[in-house]
Amino acid sequence: MAGRGGDGAVSFHREKFVPRGGPDGGDGGRGGDILIRADRRRSTLDEYADRRLQRAESGAAGGVNQRKGASAPHLTLLVPVGTLVHDLATDELVADLAVDGATVVVARGGRSGRGNKRFASSTRQAPRFAQRGAPGQERHLRLELKLLADVGLVGLPNAGKSTLLTVWSRARPKIAPYPFTTLEPELGVVHVAGDTFVAADMPGLIEGASEGVGLGHEFLKHIERTRVLVHLLDMTREEPLADFALINGELEAFGHGLAEKPQIVALNKIDDEDARARVELLADDLGALGVPWYAISAVTGEGTQELAAAALTALRQAQAEEASAQAEIIPVLQPEPVRRGRYETYVDEDGVVVLDGPTPNWLAQTLDLHDREPREEFFSRLRRMGVARAMRRLGVVEGDLIRVGGVEVKWQE
Repeated sequence: MAGRGGDGAVSFHREKFVPRGGPDGGDGGRGGDILIRADRRRSTLDEYADRRLQRAESGAAGGVNQRKGASAPHLTLLVPVGTLVHDLATDELVADLAVDGATVVVARGGRSGRGNKRFASSTRQAPRFAQRGAPGQERHLRLELKLLADVGLVGLPNAGKSTLLTVWSRARPKIAPYPFTTLEPELGVVHVAGDTFVAADMPGLIEGASEGVGLGHEFLKHIERTRVLVHLLDMTREEPLADFALINGELEAFGHGLAEKPQIVALNKIDDEDARARVELLADDLGALGVPWYAISAVTGEGTQELAAAALTALRQAQAEEASAQAEIIPVLQPEPVRRGRYETYVDEDGVVVLDGPTPNWLAQTLDLHDREPREEFFSRLRRMGVARAMRRLGVVEGDLIRVGGVEVKWQE
């Protein structure tokens, strides 16, 4: 929730030998905005898992001698790079924070209340009222983190992805000879001939993953961010090419461009004699796959550096193609400016005429309409906006009840 605006002050100038000082109440300060910023030093969204209300500070009240209240500082929430911000009510994507430092304003602080000095006029020289600060914007958001990695390691559980990542980098994922040892993606920095790339050990996929089987959606969404896939096949299995077809089928079924990503096939576990023989036996079928393949042993390290060099080459090619293509349009990172002069009138299901618009709502919520002076100011502002003509078209006459900004008030010509 963004901060509330500070209240305006009611004050009159007091000075020796100036017996009839005029109004000098100052305006309040603006409430603090809430921003979400991508920070490369953050890696998880754990600190927001408790769904605690995040509240920005309110603006300070105005003071005497037209002193304006201080505006509240903005509240900035830091999230990992790759965070998607969704509006919980509409499920609309608010922002895709894919770059370090990318920032989105998700809730605007309330407008400041005006002091009584602002309401002085030739016919009202000593206004005894001020305006309250407006409440800040409140939004319910859903944060989703999509992993950012250059190369993604995919394959069935126990294909050797974690072991390969360990050989390639200093990452230390959990490794064990049973499925689903890796339940969350692990990252590692791979060094190749003076260059580097980030590889991610993606949790093992199974048949039906595209339909959510075995946490399939949780796994697959992370692959969307990677540019190149290294597809590990366990060559100790009886039908490794059937495994290849199964995983690619799940990628295609899930969509989101996963099936179109460049792939390199890694034929793993050739330290086993039967596995090495199976590679030779399937050489022709492997060539028919249409993707480059490398025989490796993640356990002994055989062929792993050649595979890393091939992955780096494919990555740089993919990046060059992205650079030449038209850049994706990033969602607007600030709310669109509010056109405060706009309003609409209609009759609700209870038969009450409703006036709805940024300025009328703001005035109704921040002026004390039970008091004569602020009520007169309220209706004077509405008439200057042309609201009176709209009310006459709806048949509203003096004394009829209307609703503005959730406040009910009798119409006054």
